Amino acid sequence: MMILQPSLARFKELAKTANLIAVTAEISMDLDTPVSVFCRLVGEAEGFILESVDTTHQQFGRYSFIGAEPFIRLQVFKSRLMIRENDLMKCLDGTPQETLKKYMEGFRPAVEDEELPLANGGMVGYLNYEIAATFDHVRTMTLGEDELLGQFMVCRHLVVFDALKNTARLIHLARVTEETADAVYEEAARKMETIAERLRAPVTPAAKTAARRGAPLDFLAKYESDSGDFIAAVEKAKEHIFAGDIFQVVPSRQFREKITKPSFHFYRRLRQVNPSPYMFYLNFGSVKLVGASPEMLVKVAGDKIFTYPIAGTRRRGRNDEEDAALAAELKADAKECAEHAMLVDLARNDIGRISEAGSVRVTKFKEIEKFSHVFHMVSEVVGRLKKECRPLDVLAAAFPAGTVSGAPKLRAMEIIRELEPVKRDTYAGTVGYMDFYGNMDMCITLRTMRIENDETAVIQAGAGIVADSVPENEYREILQKARALFEVVEEVENDVVAF
Repeated sequence: MMILQPSLARFKELAKTANLIAVTAEISMDLDTPVSVFCRLVGEAEGFILESVDTTHQQFGRYSFIGAEPFIRLQVFKSRLMIRENDLMKCLDGTPQETLKKYMEGFRPAVEDEELPLANGGMVGYLNYEIAATFDHVRTMTLGEDELLGQFMVCRHLVVFDALKNTARLIHLARVTEETADAVYEEAARKMETIAERLRAPVTPAAKTAARRGAPLDFLAKYESDSGDFIAAVEKAKEHIFAGDIFQVVPSRQFREKITKPSFHFYRRLRQVNPSPYMFYLNFGSVKLVGASPEMLVKVAGDKIFTYPIAGTRRRGRNDEEDAALAAELKADAKECAEHAMLVDLARNDIGRISEAGSVRVTKFKEIEKFSHVFHMVSEVVGRLKKECRPLDVLAAAFPAGTVSGAPKLRAMEIIRELEPVKRDTYAGTVGYMDFYGNMDMCITLRTMRIENDETAVIQAGAGIVADSVPENEYREILQKARALFEVVEEVENDVVAF
């Protein structure tokens, strides 16, 4: 029998001041993986999985988070926030920054665990690149009133998979009042037993496919000779640079491919071929995000703010010697170093707007990190949050990242709108979580495929353009960045791997 925390007596005491309480239990999971837990608990229903890979040691992080049975769904629009809790709908009028802050402030979670993210309740989701137009310091795009700018979910059930201890913490989020505490606790206990039973059941994958060898991998060859309008966009960007409008800009190209296989298959393969610091699968029904982002947008932990600019790329070598040579080449590349330093300064300015005076520091600068397909040059900028600011203020100050827009940021964003034929949507936006007690961890939506209506995989990548950029080289860079996603689509669609 599971031991529930808190006890009923403690639960009733917490319900005097809290309106959201996490009921938890720990079970052994030494024969399971985060993927098998997700298949049992979520399957093809709406939900999420968040994982992380330590790129230094090339191993998955300690915790994986699986969310099931969303009971709150949020849809973000230009001038309103649509909220569906269970079967009730309501609307908050205002900007996304205003409405999300107001909605989150309505939760009073019982904070029994201050260390584990999401343990006391929070929301997981994404915001599109175009949401930048709603922030006070960014007015570069026009938005329709009914243009969806992001979605979040609050899941009733959460499983925190602990790879170090081979255990899982089961969490049931209970909406409660002092008057309903007894009944809510009894219902939570029943739900926890149901979760445990589902986790003990055999895994039933969405579909079974047999592996076969020799399926062609030809997306890169297909696109190498089809740069579309990207080369012309780079030339136009350089004209703006030489005219003194900007120092740097990050145009991108979108690729669309038809798919037929279950969406979670693509995530399972992506986590194998391109492990990254931010691995995620979000199922919002008609929109699903499958991602392996290397780059943090911003993180808030207590009163600390972190951002992690990445700029500068080289492909991985075929062996250790070539790896070392390419890493050294990146470190010595004057163009890459100048571009990186410019974007670190931009990150310092962004973080400085919502940090205490004198608290912003660069704690890592121009370090070379390995990823599955590329090297990146990375830095870290930290600050101390102003007392009057909230995580959503931090997000607004940092959004969008300079590494996906350019410098100066506002003019670069205007030029991006001129250069790119379609809106970015989820690309270069942000994915992650915001909990109800002040913490946040959001990555930039990179190395991500957006699956639309289970029919189309949308892949997008960009390259930083400066005065001496060579257009053909920049196009090769975006293909290299998109390569892992191309390979995943081809291998899953062609049954090169078995699931």
